[in-house]
Amino acid sequence: MKDKMKKIVVMGGSFNPPTMAHYKLMKEAVDALEAAVGFFVPVSDAYLKRKMRHSHPPVVLSPELRVKMLQTMCTDSQMAVCEKEIGTIEPRTMPTLMALQEDYPDAELYFLMGADKMDLLAHLTERREFLEAFKVVLYSRENSALEQTLKNDAVLSGYQDRIVILPQPDGTEGVSSSLARERMLNGETCRELLCPGVWELFKDFTPADFPDTINSFKGEYAFLGNRFPCRFAWDGLTYGSVEAAFQASKCTDEAERKVYASCLADKAALRGREQVPYPGWEEERLDIMESIQQAKYEQNTELMRKLADTGNRILINGNSKQDTFWGVDLYSWQGENNLGKLIMKIREKEISK
Repeated sequence: MKDKMKKIVVMGGSFNPPTMAHYKLMKEAVDALEAAVGFFVPVSDAYLKRKMRHSHPPVVLSPELRVKMLQTMCTDSQMAVCEKEIGTIEPRTMPTLMALQEDYPDAELYFLMGADKMDLLAHLTERREFLEAFKVVLYSRENSALEQTLKNDAVLSGYQDRIVILPQPDGTEGVSSSLARERMLNGETCRELLCPGVWELFKDFTPADFPDTINSFKGEYAFLGNRFPCRFAWDGLTYGSVEAAFQASKCTDEAERKVYASCLADKAALRGREQVPYPGWEEERLDIMESIQQAKYEQNTELMRKLADTGNRILINGNSKQDTFWGVDLYSWQGENNLGKLIMKIREKEISK
């Protein structure tokens, strides 16, 4: 297959879910260029979760499902799915295209973009000599206006021979993944927005499949964090925060524990970094944290009420400190989220009373 390839079209995106517009744009480009194949390149799960984290609720289809949906759209040999970005952390436009070029060294690669991505195209070209390595397909309703825009652009004006402008296909205006998600959440059909195979995979989803999330314990949800100031008794002493009690739990000497009891949370955290825990503490720390959290909420009724008010929202201890045991790293979106799970366990007990 490699020897026969002359032109390849590449479309990157979240495809959350893929729509009829994605199909028509790819089909039009492949036909217009007489390309051998068009590759859909779905972004990574980590990137999609970062992108959607401020949406409520954050509708995120799994990478496996997005790939399967795309595969149902590839009804002939002119379309295929490329999974080179699935296992990465961020979009990798240039590295992905370079990797595809290595796979198909004799092919011309065309990156498919909407005319609304002109700023991104200029950035890629200016910083990475993008258009010297690859060609681009741009869709526009007003071709002449777009051509003039390219002529006036200081960066892109020198590469017009490497940019193909195509008229936007009928039936793609206003069709988007976000509209499909919105309709699903509202209990409305989005069948006409999706290809038949994609619709069959998407039609049974409901809002219940995508519970809302609290992604970090800050702002109005700072009370969920370990350093939030609140007084409670635990294991014979009174502490001013979960952090202080947790760091004190490393000690067997009561005098040392009393020092933590008098510490503010930040100071307790700093001191705790130097504290050598007693043998076996690592194995017990989850049970210790649960016990401390239980004491915090049981002895502070207002905090328990606020916790109950979070309903069924998923509590994620998101952080930028690469803590993947107690929380989730919000860049790689990796983590066990043990703190969030413990707090949700306490909430479930309270709500079920």
